[in-house]
Amino acid sequence: MIRLTPLTLALLLAGCSDTPQERFDRAAKAYAAHDYRAAQVDLAAALQAEPGNAAALELAARTHLAQGDGDAAQAALDKLAATVSKPADMVLLTAEAALLRGKAKLALDGVANLDSAEAHRIRALAQLMLGDVDAAARSFAAGENASGDMGRLLADYSRFELGRGNREQAAALSARAMKAGPGTLDPLLAAAQLAVAKGDLAQALKYYDQAAGTYPGNLAALTGKAAVLGDLGRDTDMAAQLAALGEIAGGSPAVAYLQARAAAGRKDWREVRTILQPLESQLTTRDDAMLLYAQAQLRLGQTEQARARLEPLHRRAPAHALTALLLAEAQLAGDDAKASVATLRPLAAKPEAAPEILMLMARASRAAGDPAAANYADRARFPTPEALGSELALGDSALRKGDWKGAAAAYGRILAATDGRNPLVLNNLAFAHSKLGNSAKALGYAQRALKLAPGNPSVMDTVAWLLVETGGDRSRALDLLRAAARKAPANPTIRAHLAEVEKG
Repeated sequence: MIRLTPLTLALLLAGCSDTPQERFDRAAKAYAAHDYRAAQVDLAAALQAEPGNAAALELAARTHLAQGDGDAAQAALDKLAATVSKPADMVLLTAEAALLRGKAKLALDGVANLDSAEAHRIRALAQLMLGDVDAAARSFAAGENASGDMGRLLADYSRFELGRGNREQAAALSARAMKAGPGTLDPLLAAAQLAVAKGDLAQALKYYDQAAGTYPGNLAALTGKAAVLGDLGRDTDMAAQLAALGEIAGGSPAVAYLQARAAAGRKDWREVRTILQPLESQLTTRDDAMLLYAQAQLRLGQTEQARARLEPLHRRAPAHALTALLLAEAQLAGDDAKASVATLRPLAAKPEAAPEILMLMARASRAAGDPAAANYADRARFPTPEALGSELALGDSALRKGDWKGAAAAYGRILAATDGRNPLVLNNLAFAHSKLGNSAKALGYAQRALKLAPGNPSVMDTVAWLLVETGGDRSRALDLLRAAARKAPANPTIRAHLAEVEKG
């Protein structure tokens, strides 16, 4: 049985009566609308009829570059070079194709004598690929003073600074990128990544939605959106997104990792291993994928294989709690209790150590004959005031910074470690989840807070506004807001919410 690729099938269905010019015109419209897959179909048909058409070859090269396919772009550029018509930015197109093909030196050589913003962007990314971070920083900075389109340069510069931990500088660059290229892909993706780093997942989702809507089928936008949906715990939405992604780029390592993440959420560790195992060699630079793969191996009883993967991850990031926890678990399962204790000790010594760290430390300590095992067990069962205070401070700080994901995680840990009856914690947890876009979950927490503190105006306001957002009982929301306004007449948020609801 002969299997047709999606592109071949699309070509067969494209319509034999269309002329090459009609196909080119349709491709140009699709390219202008950022629908690169549709453009690719018509360009392939046009070039099949007229292999030397320079305009079609140029547009094909640009389409492949927009899709991140350096090999296909270079093939089109090689054919374009043989024609008499070459675009003014031919050197830049060739350098970007080289960059996408992983040929950093070739890309650097291509832009060696160029001083535009795009040339500096390509130069910086090539230097990063070669491991020269300082040179990349200089190139990005030089690009700020160059001529040409600044949107992509500033977006990549923002991502670069975010990767170096300079969040404030990354935010300033991202804002400039959005202004230089409003609504364009790279500034939107950079802004989304910054929002994820800040813990503002609802805002990140908006940016990814905008990018995916403006650039149909864009893999970075769609995978970013799927990842955020997973972080938000919206498993059904994530599954739908992954199903759509599977049709577009089912063999992509990025998509495979997200599919494995979804399987891990279902505790289907066999499926996680099945997904990641064939892509093992392609995921070696992704610590998140390697960590998930090791976790699956550990859960499936492949203790030594898991340990072999976890040890280098732990060396690179010794403070990463999940890596340390899994490595210590693998060490303990492999009858190396002393190594398990040594792995966990730095984390278990902290006053704010998580219960799961302390419980495993107690087990490992007992197995190693350490008399401190009982102390760790007591701390796991009865969190210290210092630990709870540290979590509260983390939650409050995250709330002030707009790190909604961090705030939700911290307040959630407090609830899990206590009797779950603190109305302030419940209300703050509700607020954090509302900012993350989890309105239904937020309403549940807020209603629990209201039962415990029925006269608290802030809690009343939270419940009321969430009722409005979730399409709940609007008359009850209005009653709660009026009561809250009487109790706290100077509160501007309550006044604004009441005015909004009274308007209808």
